[in-house]
Amino acid sequence: MTLVAALTPILVLSAISAYLDATKGMDDRRANLLLVADASLDGVEQSINEATLMLTLYRDDLVRRRCKKVFNILQDRIVPLANVSRFDTEGVATCSAVSDAGWSLPDPENNARLKRGEKTVRSDTYFSERSGEWLFAILMRLEDEDGGFAGSAGLELRTEQLASLSQGESLPEGVEVALLDDRGESFGSQRFSKIDPDWVAQVAKAESAKLFVLTGEDGESLDVVIQPVGPGNVFAAISRKSPGLWSDFTLRPVRSIGLPLVAFSVALLAVWIAIDSLVLRWLSRLTRTVRVYGAGRYQFKAGETFDKAPDEIAKLARAMDVMAKDIGERDKDLKLAIASRDEAVREIHHRVKNNLQIVTSFLNLQGRQLRDPEAKAAIAAARHRIDALAIVHQTLYQNERLEQVRLKPFLSGLVTHLSEALGMEESRVEIVQSYADVERPADDAIPMALFIVEAVTNAMKYAFGPAGGQIRISLGVDVDGTTLVIADNGRGFDPSTTSETQNGGGLGSKLMTAFSRQLSAELTVDASLDGGCRLTLFMPRNA
Repeated sequence: MTLVAALTPILVLSAISAYLDATKGMDDRRANLLLVADASLDGVEQSINEATLMLTLYRDDLVRRRCKKVFNILQDRIVPLANVSRFDTEGVATCSAVSDAGWSLPDPENNARLKRGEKTVRSDTYFSERSGEWLFAILMRLEDEDGGFAGSAGLELRTEQLASLSQGESLPEGVEVALLDDRGESFGSQRFSKIDPDWVAQVAKAESAKLFVLTGEDGESLDVVIQPVGPGNVFAAISRKSPGLWSDFTLRPVRSIGLPLVAFSVALLAVWIAIDSLVLRWLSRLTRTVRVYGAGRYQFKAGETFDKAPDEIAKLARAMDVMAKDIGERDKDLKLAIASRDEAVREIHHRVKNNLQIVTSFLNLQGRQLRDPEAKAAIAAARHRIDALAIVHQTLYQNERLEQVRLKPFLSGLVTHLSEALGMEESRVEIVQSYADVERPADDAIPMALFIVEAVTNAMKYAFGPAGGQIRISLGVDVDGTTLVIADNGRGFDPSTTSETQNGGGLGSKLMTAFSRQLSAELTVDASLDGGCRLTLFMPRNA
């Protein structure tokens, strides 16, 4: 992209040069055609100018309506002459050399122009029904003694004969000169019968020659230069075949843009090949090497495969080898340190679990010596809580990842142990478990385990009679978070009339509320008479 940006000004300058060359080529083609046609147009202009001059010289004879006399005098001098006429103020012929009088000017506007004061008017070409020819008229204003408009006198010239005057022997081969009127009608051309009137209008407006490209009647492209012939409505069309593809007119702008474009493309291709072979290919190999190192394969030796690379890249590859070796050694040391730490933490969890079991044994011994039922129940509840903590520590030191706990085996083991300790089978209480296989941080394991112990213990104490019942424990996960549900189908209670011990006033209820806060969870209690009790602990995903 940098090379493209650097070379773009050259292309822009080349494009400008090509445009200027193309414009100059068009000007050269126009000038060339005009140069070869100037001599041919001299005869046309001379004939028109001479006819205008003769009108002035024989003005008095025409005023006296001596049209045939003037015609006989001029027909040998003006070859295209077709008629001499005299018109009244309304444009009606009062005398006509080769036809009866009484006909009107073909275009009344010409008579109106003379009335407005123009001295000489050249008409458009028109087809004469009197002679069956295309004619071109030159009209001169006639005035009375007071300078008022008294009519006009005119000469009619045969357009085809006028056009033939331009076909001189001096024209180069392939060049043709024809006459046009302002409607684009062509006279004396074998290549086209009509020209776009807009082209003629452009030339009339500019009052100078212009070059156009026309498709001829034979299907070939023609260069056509249109230029005014005198101040009237007659134009010359100088034509020849357009230059071919391999002409200098075509190749000049192509050379201006083509050669820089070729040089630009060659330079860009050469730089691209050089960059690809010297840089990109080796950078791609370096990228693959980095991915190998990123996968932890630090023993891979990349430097050996970069012997043929440029020196800078080879040095970088060897530096990466040294870096990978150092990282590998540090990684090995870190893994050993982590393994040693994990082993120490597992040993701590194991010893904590053993110590908790010793505490549980002490509580069992103490409980056997007590006679007060409430004291024995308090000792048993404490023992269950300590057992739950022991199970948590046992799960942690048995787990491969110390920072995470898989809840499914953890909760299953906890509830099974709790079921045996509470004598659910003897009390005819069925425990139903359903857990999603999900992991939670190890810090959540203890409050979750103690929450379950308190909930199940409360259900065993208050929910069932001699007939027993069922406790359902489920753990589910969705996009919003984790939900733990503990429900029983026991006798239930009315939250508005239950005792303080059953409805939030006891130690177990207070502990469950504390554990839910520790988990940043939402605790919901649904209970009713004969409807059982349902505890829902919702732990949001971001908690």
